[in-house]
Amino acid sequence: MDHRTRTPVLRPRRRLGAAVLVALAVTAGAAGTPAVAAPPAGVTTGTTGATSTTSTTSTTDTAVTAGSSATGAAVYPREAGLWSLGRTGFLTWSAEGSDARWTRLSDGAVTAFPAGHTVFGSRDSDVVIDTVGRTVTLRDMAAGTKLFDLDLAQSGSDSQVAGAVRSALFVSAANGLGGKSLRVYTPADGLPSSRSVTGLPTDATDPWVMGAAGDSALIRYRTRSGDHWALVDLKTGAVTAHRAAPNLQDASVSATYVAWTEQTVGGAATVVALNRSTGTVQRIPLAAQNRVSLGLVGNWVTYGETDGLRAYEPGPLLALTARDLSTGTTRKLLDHVVSDVDGPDGTNAVRGGTAAQGQGLYRIAPGTGGVPVATLLAPSGEPTKVDLLGHSVPSTIDLSRNRSLDLKWRLSRINVEMTVTLRNTRTGDTLVEHVYPLAEQATDFTYAHYVWQGDVGWPGEPGRSTGAPAGDYTWRIDARPLNGIGPTMTKTGSFTVVRSKPQPHDFDGDGSPDLLMRDTAGRLLLADTFRATDWGSGYEWFQEHHFKVVGQGYGIYDKIEATGDLGGSGVGDFVARDRAGVLWLYKGRGGHSFSARIRIGGGWGTYTRLTGGSDLTGDGRADLVAADKAGVLWLYRGTGRDTAPFAARVRIGGGWGVYDQLTAVGNLAGGAAGDLVARDRAGVLWLYLGNGNGTFAPRTRIGGGWGGYGRLVGIGDADRDGRPDLYTEGSLYRGTGDYRSPLRPREETSPYHFWPTAVTYDHFA
Repeated sequence: MDHRTRTPVLRPRRRLGAAVLVALAVTAGAAGTPAVAAPPAGVTTGTTGATSTTSTTSTTDTAVTAGSSATGAAVYPREAGLWSLGRTGFLTWSAEGSDARWTRLSDGAVTAFPAGHTVFGSRDSDVVIDTVGRTVTLRDMAAGTKLFDLDLAQSGSDSQVAGAVRSALFVSAANGLGGKSLRVYTPADGLPSSRSVTGLPTDATDPWVMGAAGDSALIRYRTRSGDHWALVDLKTGAVTAHRAAPNLQDASVSATYVAWTEQTVGGAATVVALNRSTGTVQRIPLAAQNRVSLGLVGNWVTYGETDGLRAYEPGPLLALTARDLSTGTTRKLLDHVVSDVDGPDGTNAVRGGTAAQGQGLYRIAPGTGGVPVATLLAPSGEPTKVDLLGHSVPSTIDLSRNRSLDLKWRLSRINVEMTVTLRNTRTGDTLVEHVYPLAEQATDFTYAHYVWQGDVGWPGEPGRSTGAPAGDYTWRIDARPLNGIGPTMTKTGSFTVVRSKPQPHDFDGDGSPDLLMRDTAGRLLLADTFRATDWGSGYEWFQEHHFKVVGQGYGIYDKIEATGDLGGSGVGDFVARDRAGVLWLYKGRGGHSFSARIRIGGGWGTYTRLTGGSDLTGDGRADLVAADKAGVLWLYRGTGRDTAPFAARVRIGGGWGVYDQLTAVGNLAGGAAGDLVARDRAGVLWLYLGNGNGTFAPRTRIGGGWGGYGRLVGIGDADRDGRPDLYTEGSLYRGTGDYRSPLRPREETSPYHFWPTAVTYDHFA
């Protein structure tokens, strides 16, 4: 197999040039109890008992354990590349090209190689090639002994390691004819003994040991005509068989077959198998477009697309599959494969995983009747199936302070289609959204995001949004792997929604302003509103829809005014004046109903204008102002008590009779407290900036042309930007917070504006 190409784990696959040898510049490991008898000088050892397999999370994450191995068992280092497997242990290198480690299978003991060492694995053995500078040391990791040292300069100034089989080291050097020659070095009384490899073409370049079976080493090389492989007799150094293999990518050898893959860049792969006894060749076309990992176990060839765990769609080649070269029978061994190498005694070593056992190092060996079976030797603690590793969903979410919130779930992989479900446990209000993390994120391959706007679906019409009521919620995510590897993952959690700043026009307690209307039949209707965003286009609109009849018999009143929270209910209330001049309070219940009316008092018939909902005095309570028939404006300070919601009236000033409409708009213009806007009979709109003590600064002209509107409503913060806004039927004027220009240009409200056409309205608040 081509062990010169690294396949990164959980990163986009990259392909290196076939002639490039991977140099492992490794770092020193922590010293500890010796892992092997008489460890080589400069090599530090330890055990895997302290290896953490709990997922790392950010400080905002709730950690979720991804899995671990028992202390003393072999652990495969996460995201490490597999170099070789022997009878007693295996060699890995980190994804960064450092930290080469030999891990012993029996007890998980680790031998780490110091910085500056370049380490390769030897095929079919516990031997490693340890290079420092131009000195190569062959080490037997099972025995803890050094087999020999070799000065590469003895083979030529340009000599390079070309791999090893057991204790036989291959070294290439220029032959003076444009190619490379090979020599084989074996130990003899602690010193290297060498012989030449004979039978290679003189123009052969880039030789590398791919595998071994019995006394034969499988060598890959290139000539001017393309890629080739050769079998070299380890005893004599002679080439016993060779063959051209165009676009050779991976190769393996067993006692009965030589197999390799031919694959052009971006093209489909073909597995080619040569029967060593008969010379018969089989060609097995594969639909794989990505690199294919290949192995041989007796008469069975194994293959699978590398990095299939990151694939975006299912495919039959994502799994590691074994095929009987005699009968064509196939069987699935693993759910995915990252890389593989020839193991000892006719086995394969595979870095991959199954949904049941997770990722790690697996040995593929003949089972009953020679049929290959996969055995987990060293788990990495990483799941193969989609798993939740952590999340950043807060336990408490204040939706009066957050217009939107980025909810994140850290998944083991994000090539999923995910459904997010948020549900209020008291009301049953629910939001269901589909998330495609890979399509929505260009760089973050850790989290699946959902930007929540603080909304839920309207009951019976989940495609429409409304504000999320305060209370306890559950979240649920269902992540279906796009590649079909593993089952759909379902995880749940909880959080609480609070609102520290109630909206004056929020009657149903969902955090969004509502509108009150009375029709000519005397019915009171509540219209829900919500500022929605199409996150695909960024387009926003203010939608008013979903009219609910909340009461009958309201035709007895000549005025109905929204007042904010007068009675301590935590949601909006309203007052209504009957034709006898008695004022009544209706307290909101936080749903689509109001409490029974409470009598405030008589004598209110003297007023021509009433408006409420703003805190005009800076005490945090909603107040009300009223203009009498003489044009005098009076302040009714809110008390917070439903039985007596107003203090005695205080005169603000005269001359207010010039206005045909007064509207309390909250702190629209950035002053000390709530403001008023007033429209004169010429259609000019004026701003009265609140001083914070129940009085107002001199008026400021907003602009003309307002006479064409009916009722102006200080709706509160309709666009959820922290500033109150002004609303009239079909139009929204968003507040700026600047008294010099307190309103933005007119915006038409929702294109999905559904005013019931069969009803005639005579009042709007």
